[in-house]
Amino acid sequence: MMQEFGRVPSWVTVGGSYPGALSAWFKHVYPDHAIGSWSSSGVIHAIEDFRNFDLDIYTATVKSGDLCPSTI
Repeated sequence: MMQEFGRVPSWVTVGGSYPGALSAWFKHVYPDHAIGSWSSSGVIHAIEDFRNFDLDIYTATVKSGDLCPSTI
């Protein structure tokens, strides 16, 4: 990186959950582009189409009335 750009990279990637997984992936794939990576609770088994992600929110809001979930 020093030879290519004339300086050492000064970037650190940071993320939690899915962005944490992205942070770790970036450092792995581009090790010379960042001096470090911090991944907090990085997802290791990503679910592409997780339809139950907000089921808890729906279950809680429907208790306030049938229109509550659709209004939110």
